[in-house]
Amino acid sequence: MKHIVLLFALFLLLSLTTSLAQDSSSVAATADSTLKADTTVQVDVAAQSYAQKCAGCHTIGGGKLTGPDLLPTRAWPKADLFAKVKLMEPRVGPLTQEDIDQYVELLHDSRAQERVHIAQELAAKAVAAKLEPASKSVGQRLFDGTIPLVNGGIACITCHRTGAQGGTFGPDLTSLHTRLSKVAMISAIQQTQYKVMSGTYQNHPITAQEAVHLAEYLTSPELMPKSSAEKSVPVLGASLGVIGFLVVVGLYRKRSRKNFSRQRGMA
Repeated sequence: MKHIVLLFALFLLLSLTTSLAQDSSSVAATADSTLKADTTVQVDVAAQSYAQKCAGCHTIGGGKLTGPDLLPTRAWPKADLFAKVKLMEPRVGPLTQEDIDQYVELLHDSRAQERVHIAQELAAKAVAAKLEPASKSVGQRLFDGTIPLVNGGIACITCHRTGAQGGTFGPDLTSLHTRLSKVAMISAIQQTQYKVMSGTYQNHPITAQEAVHLAEYLTSPELMPKSSAEKSVPVLGASLGVIGFLVVVGLYRKRSRKNFSRQRGMA
C-alpha cells in the first residue's frame, strides 16, 4: 500500500513539473514576440519630416515662432492646406504629392503635437548617440566667434544678440529657449531655413555637433552677457549698504557726544 501511495505522489510531482515547464516556455515565447513587435514599430515619417524641416519655424499649438502657429490649420479644408504646404517648397526643398499628403494628414490629426514631440525626442537620442555631449561653454564660444565654425561660417554674434551683446540684424535670441524646444532649436540652427541664413551658410553649413553645442548655450541664459547696469547692481547695493552703515555710525557718535556734553554740564 505504501508503495502505491509513493508512486502516485511521484506521478503528481512529475506532472506538475512538466506543466510548469510548459507554462514557462509559453511566457518566454510571448515575451520574445512582444519584444520583436516593439522593435518593429513603424517610423512616423510625417512627424519625423516635420521635426526636421518645419519645427524650426512653426509650432503646432505652441505659439508663433518665425512662422505662424499651425494649430488653426487643423480646421482648414484639405485642398487649402495642400496648397499652403506646396508654397513651402522654396524653403524646405521639393515636395512630392505623398510628402504633402503626409503633412496635411499630420496637421489634421488631433495627436499632431504628441507625434512631433515623440519624433523630436527620438531624433535627439539618435543625434546624442553619435556626437560628443553638448557643452554650453563650447556653444558660447562658437556663438561669439572665439571658436571658429568648422566650415567657415560667420559667428552668430555678428547678427544676433544674447543678453547684452551681439548684432541686431537678426532676431534677439536671449529668450529663444522659452519659445522653442532644444530639439527644434538644433534643427533650426543646422538647417538655417531663414532667408538671410540660407544665403550666408549655404556653402558654409553648421555641423550637427556645432548645432548641439549652440543650442545648449542658447538654453543657458545664465551664461549670456549682462549689461553694465545689471553688473553694477550688486556693487551699487554693496556701496549703499556701506554708506548706510557709515551714516548710522556717524549719527550714533554724534548723539553720544551730545549726551556726554549734557552730562558734563549737569555736573
